[in-house]
Amino acid sequence: MRMQVVRVHCPVSGNLLARLQAGEAAALADDAVLSAVIAVIRGSDVLGAIGPYRGVFELGFGLESFVPQAEAVPTTGRAGEAAVVPTVVVKSYAPEGADIARELAAIAAAHPWEIPVIEVGVVGLVG
Repeated sequence: MRMQVVRVHCPVSGNLLARLQAGEAAALADDAVLSAVIAVIRGSDVLGAIGPYRGVFELGFGLESFVPQAEAVPTTGRAGEAAVVPTVVVKSYAPEGADIARELAAIAAAHPWEIPVIEVGVVGLVG
């Protein structure tokens, strides 16, 4: 089954990252960006839809690094210096060809970064 895949990189606090890694699901509601992204997925008929399931998403945990240039207006970090931030990657799916423009716009509007990292691609799911 071919699907669109959407990955949204969300900056979080180190404390929130640790809580999520420990399996504390309630922590999802404690971050405005993360909870907004999840609300978009749960409120959509297409994003997060795999067969008879809705609201499907996965979380990946890690660190993200970048070096803002002089013309950047970073939320975190300073121009010319490497920044490393705790990050949660929210991954979800939509049927291939589904119109997810409204969902992507809502996610981008909720994201704090000057240039949000929102990846869209196509994958094949087994099953």
